[in-house]
Amino acid sequence: MVCMRSCKLAFVAVAALSAVSGLSLVATPGAKAGDLDRDLQTAVKEGKFWLTSRYRYEYVDQEGLPKNARASTISTEVGFETGLIHGFRFGIEGEAVVEVGPDDFNNTINGKNGLYPVVVDVQSAEVNQAYIESHHIPGVVIQGGRYLKNLDNMRYIGSVAWRQNDQTFDGATATITAVPGVTGFYGYIGNVNRIFSDRSPKGNLESDVHLFHAESNPLPFGTLTGYAYLMDIEDDPKLSNASYGGFLKGKQDLGGGMTFNYHLEYARQTDYGNQPTAYDVDYVRVAPGVSWKGLTATLVYELLGSDNGAIAFQTPLATGHVFNGFADVFLTTPKQGLQDYYVDVHYKFADLTAEFSCLNGLLLVGQYHEYRSDVGGIDFGSEFDFYSKLPLREGFSAEFKYANYQADSNVVGVNADVKKYIFGLGYKY
Repeated sequence: MVCMRSCKLAFVAVAALSAVSGLSLVATPGAKAGDLDRDLQTAVKEGKFWLTSRYRYEYVDQEGLPKNARASTISTEVGFETGLIHGFRFGIEGEAVVEVGPDDFNNTINGKNGLYPVVVDVQSAEVNQAYIESHHIPGVVIQGGRYLKNLDNMRYIGSVAWRQNDQTFDGATATITAVPGVTGFYGYIGNVNRIFSDRSPKGNLESDVHLFHAESNPLPFGTLTGYAYLMDIEDDPKLSNASYGGFLKGKQDLGGGMTFNYHLEYARQTDYGNQPTAYDVDYVRVAPGVSWKGLTATLVYELLGSDNGAIAFQTPLATGHVFNGFADVFLTTPKQGLQDYYVDVHYKFADLTAEFSCLNGLLLVGQYHEYRSDVGGIDFGSEFDFYSKLPLREGFSAEFKYANYQADSNVVGVNADVKKYIFGLGYKY
């Protein structure tokens, strides 16, 4: 019911805004018979079709639980987006997740809580995206319906693409390029379709979320971005917050094929909407690094602040897996806050010849994290992570991920050692 309401409102918004521009989907007055049919045929011919499928085996050993998780699943997404027809574009995508092995893991709804570690890959079949776009206003693209969105580095808004079931949103967006030198974005979210699937009581979050985002064109010193994310999560008020911030991101040539990369970000988060706790906390990310040929090394400091140990900075709609370690221990920030000191090293093979050419495109990633609290002087623990992905022939790829979190505190939620071994085989058309 929530989804239908949100999608309906979004489609009405697109239609109304398009009507203001004086255009419609129907054939223009005086058009010859058959023009609309030909336009529809052209829109289909100029459209794009996609198919992605991924097999995933995930093994998790978590201290304090009697059994280890073994999750074997396949996720498949099929979608189509038309070309433009009278200023409109339509898209739809379906997604299905199937278990192909023993049900030896806690997917949050199979009654195995306290027995196996959590692997949030729930067997399901859903409409992942269903949207309409309007291109009638010069420099403005309006979209309404169910959509997938990754904003910037996904610290606040993301599709959680690492899991088998995407996170998507019911609402509307507007992307604005009419102002020279700036790209603006506004997004409204009336319902969050979470990775737990529609089968779960936690699968949908009725919300009243407003996203304001502005990004400059590249400047000599980098790209400037400012944002205000106002999140009233009506189904779970303790997740509601407002974040106001911005960042500078760029790179500078050091000569000899070497570049200096940087990301400097600050935000202030406060209570918002129905949040029951009044609070103010800081967010900081400082990430200097260097790149040379296929190698990139980055030192990162990230602060998710705490308000005197009562409540901490949270990003409930983020792709949390790409932050604070692959073991996913800190998807929810402890109330004492979090300081994450880590080094990230990427290397991508390229230009190999002869018998080693099969390794071209191989990506290797290594990370080491030290976790501290923002208040209370707590040493949470440390983590080593490794990831590799190798493109194979004809759209196939293989990947492996390892995470090893070693806890050093008795803080509930982050006080258990976790090891993960994950293998995946994917296909993309």
